[in-house]
Amino acid sequence: MATAALIESIHNGNLHRALPEHMYNDNLAQTFQDLQDSIPSVVKFDPYKHLKYYAEPEAQQEYLSTRTISMTELGLKTPTQVSEVGVSDSFPLFTDEAVAIMRSEILNKETFMKFSRFCFNSTSGMDCNIRGYVKNDDEISTPFVYEAWTHPKTMELVSKMAGVELEIIMDYEIAHVNISMKSSAAAEEELIKHSRNRAHSGDSNGDDIPGIVGWHHDSYPFVCVLMLSDTTNMIGGETTLRMGGEHKGKVVAVSGPKAGSAAVLQGRLIEHIAPTPLGMSERITMVTSYRAKDPSKNDDSVLSTVKPEINYGSRYNDFYSQWINYRVELMKQKLDLVNKSSRDENGKFQKEKTVQALQEIEAYLKKTYTEMEVSEEEWQRAAK
Repeated sequence: MATAALIESIHNGNLHRALPEHMYNDNLAQTFQDLQDSIPSVVKFDPYKHLKYYAEPEAQQEYLSTRTISMTELGLKTPTQVSEVGVSDSFPLFTDEAVAIMRSEILNKETFMKFSRFCFNSTSGMDCNIRGYVKNDDEISTPFVYEAWTHPKTMELVSKMAGVELEIIMDYEIAHVNISMKSSAAAEEELIKHSRNRAHSGDSNGDDIPGIVGWHHDSYPFVCVLMLSDTTNMIGGETTLRMGGEHKGKVVAVSGPKAGSAAVLQGRLIEHIAPTPLGMSERITMVTSYRAKDPSKNDDSVLSTVKPEINYGSRYNDFYSQWINYRVELMKQKLDLVNKSSRDENGKFQKEKTVQALQEIEAYLKKTYTEMEVSEEEWQRAAK
């Protein structure tokens, strides 16, 4: 069972897992200053200027020709999926200026020191994340990031690539940031490179791939992962997936990302890892999480990787209140659907269908509060 001190620390926003100031000063302060010197002081998001699809004509064909891998091809097709698209290769999303502005907003020292926490599932020990910083209640800390991800034009591009109309889970899950700061020795780098080569050649099941974020399923149905670092000299780092069915035991990697490019992934159903790259002093990615907008579609969200007792970047009061709000609002929509569809086209009441729909909502309600429960194993992990 957790100690009173640990519970208090979690309730206070996991400040015991905040990064020391010297890590920012040593690794990111100069990067932020360089950005400040190269971008305008105030820029409002403009989809025709900051989305590559609209700003750069050649990007349209690149977007339209992007490969997607289906759930069937991955051997992971299931009735609970919200789309047949399992994952996409990287596709052009934001322009260079948009990337620079986003980097500037998240690497601002005040924002970084307030919201960054050590990454709970890092396999290298030198990684952190920034969560729940974009918008809290009516306060928007990073206006460009907020507008960039929530604009209808952005939502349309992400949804089209995912094969289903999406909606952002909640404000807390807008533009979660993962930052990897490299300091490993040459021998360790060689081991990482060797492991990755084995995985890509088919000689590995993925267990030996060191990762920025270890092997995991996401807590939400879909994610869009955006690269914010220059990958010109990067070796590896491609998101790697575990396959199922007749391909069980094999792994597949999606195409390598470039700054401003993104990929969509039905991460709730696909186990994946972000391998530690070579040749980079930093790797910054931004992840926004989604569910299907249609309330009749499945929402199998869980809190296994994001609850505050596990994920240091989730602040207890802010996170749980948004979780409850999103779940309650979606249940209202589901109940409205039940009410509207209780009779068939001939006016006959559909008892069995209505009861089944209500039972599904009852299960969804129960899942809402049971996901907030913390197991003894999770408490032990939190105490480490």
